[in-house]
Amino acid sequence: MELVLGMKDSYPWEVKRKRQMEFVLRDLFEKWGYEEVEPPTIEYYSTLEATLGAEAKERVYKFVDRNGKLVSLRPEFTTSIMRMYSKGEIRESTPHRVYYVGKIFRYPSSPLRVEGELTQLGLESLGKNGVDTDAEIIALALSALLALRELGIEDFMLDIGHVGVFQGILSSLPLSPSEKLSLKTLLKEKDFVALGKFSSVSSHPLSSFLLHLPFLRGKKEILEETKKNYPLSPPLIDVLNYLGEIWDIISDFHLEENVFINLGLVRDFDYYTGVVFEGFSPRLGYPLLAGGRYDGLLEKSGANLPACGFALFLERLMEVQKEKTKKERPSFITITYPATFRSSVFAAAEEIRKEGVPVVIEEGKGEDIQVVQGKEIVYQGQDTERIKTLIWERFKSWKS
Repeated sequence: MELVLGMKDSYPWEVKRKRQMEFVLRDLFEKWGYEEVEPPTIEYYSTLEATLGAEAKERVYKFVDRNGKLVSLRPEFTTSIMRMYSKGEIRESTPHRVYYVGKIFRYPSSPLRVEGELTQLGLESLGKNGVDTDAEIIALALSALLALRELGIEDFMLDIGHVGVFQGILSSLPLSPSEKLSLKTLLKEKDFVALGKFSSVSSHPLSSFLLHLPFLRGKKEILEETKKNYPLSPPLIDVLNYLGEIWDIISDFHLEENVFINLGLVRDFDYYTGVVFEGFSPRLGYPLLAGGRYDGLLEKSGANLPACGFALFLERLMEVQKEKTKKERPSFITITYPATFRSSVFAAAEEIRKEGVPVVIEEGKGEDIQVVQGKEIVYQGQDTERIKTLIWERFKSWKS
């Protein structure tokens, strides 16, 4: 029996680690005023089609339902949530702060990276735009990664960019739509050789800026250096100034230590309209966290709803999770008993469980009750009160 390519089985010890992350993040988001929503797993493909880029469309799991409609497993949550909040009365009662957790489905992006199913936990701030809102979302993304340190998520960094940088370059270059798409792909993949050979832009004044984009990463100083070293248009300068404002707010929150400006940052989805950001670890080549602003996502449906948000990828976080120093719960206690002690053992087990101790009970042969933890026989006899005391003594140090 083979596992479907891209899917993954999660065993108890893995699920436990994932739920620990969920608990920490849910608690954090709710303390910041976010409420949980739950969109459906399947959407009409037409709902997603307008928001996905060419590469993302190729990775969507889609099929025809029994009514002949083309539907898709959700490849991300943002479009579904924006659809939920596009309804007139709900949209007009903004702002909304919501978060979500669940599976997303995408065909693997590479033969070397087989992940077709991922768990995302993320949030959306709907109905507000501006530098203060963008900075708050980035601050919350950083706070999420910092909160996970207690679970062994360390050595992370967060890059902040803006779609206006690349769009500002493209608007100045005499390129066809297909050439612009190719250029975006090269930049996203950091194909420096191909970028250098992109003959269509080699003689343009901004070609040097374009070719250096993948290397324009650093602290706030990179913004002034870029304005000084390249012939930028006023819209491009405005974008750099906007990133500087975000940096100042993040600094006021004392969260700038793990943050970098990355002017060459390009995201997978085409719906982003402003600031974009990614969190990552040097131990993994894929983002742990990704997000940005997407004010124009509902424009084609005649609605207008500014929004900004991000999502964390829990399985990727587990890949970079270091060994925890916290004491783990000991292995389960198993009580085996003869039928004559069924009632008293069940009552004792219930009392123990109420104290937070996991207990398995099994009816067996023989005359005595036997208590086993792992491979160790902890007790053998017929005194149920002694069983309760013994088990509680073993677990009280863990509970403290």
